[in-house]
Amino acid sequence: MNKFLDEQNASYDKLAKQFLSRKSILAQILKYAVAEFAECSLKDIEEKYIEGNPSLSINTVPLDDTLDIKGKNTESNSPNEGLVTFDIIFDAIAPIDGKSVKIIINLEPQKTTKKIHYKLMKRAVYYAARLISDQKEREFHGDDYNSLKKVYSIWICMTTQNYRADSIQTYQLTEQLVHGKFRGDNPKNYDLISIVILNLGENPTSHRLLNLLYLIFMDLKTSDEKETILHDEYQIDITHDMKEELRKMGGLMEPALEAAEKRIAKRITKKVAEETATRVATETKIETEKKTLLDTIRKAMKNWNLSATEVMNGFEISPERQKELLPLI
Repeated sequence: MNKFLDEQNASYDKLAKQFLSRKSILAQILKYAVAEFAECSLKDIEEKYIEGNPSLSINTVPLDDTLDIKGKNTESNSPNEGLVTFDIIFDAIAPIDGKSVKIIINLEPQKTTKKIHYKLMKRAVYYAARLISDQKEREFHGDDYNSLKKVYSIWICMTTQNYRADSIQTYQLTEQLVHGKFRGDNPKNYDLISIVILNLGENPTSHRLLNLLYLIFMDLKTSDEKETILHDEYQIDITHDMKEELRKMGGLMEPALEAAEKRIAKRITKKVAEETATRVATETKIETEKKTLLDTIRKAMKNWNLSATEVMNGFEISPERQKELLPLI
């Protein structure tokens, strides 16, 4: 769809991930995509729950390190599975049943779900599984599986097929009673993987989170217009660095505006062509019918030795129509 989402646009890619890594943006995502934070205020999520563990290892320090996440190491290196690099990965501390429970969050901006040679869902499952297996000797040692932390892998799909647009799906482990009456283990012991797919579309939506992400990454509004909406409607204070990132992303989106204009022009051209073809076909049909009628009138006049008016009266042709045809006979 948009050139700014092309695989080669590394600059936009980097800016998009940088902007997503802001705590104020992550707070919105956690509140509306992670069930454990649904009842929390955005302020608490931003100030208390994102990276609540100060012992996290720091991989990179973004520009405004007071507002950004200080992401944990984004690489998972298993001797048998190879290296996987996650786009954004961080820890959050969720208040559950009066306790502080650590959750590992992975955020993956996906420029498009079109023309990829694999099923996105299978990749999401693999990433979530790696986040689980990677905890050994990081979050727990030996066979201390009780210390496993729940993981969320959240995928932001910017351009999608029409049937996927403006939708959210969640996937998680659940129990299914196959036989007997015994209800199995406590969900907290197996509800350890959640995958969330956020599908944007080509237009704004009524869903708060999807609309926020659409505004940031898909909307062709100016950076100043976006800043105003982010502040007024989402209570997100835009720092100097965030403003600069919005501006730069907007500059990289100029090809998208050009592409949108070309699409509109193409649609208008197609519509005009269709209307013209329809009009020409209609006019041709009318002319053909008129010629056939005139030929019929002339033959009747000759065969029956009648005047044109007598023939047309016999055919019950209206007086107005007769006035139109008479000069042509």
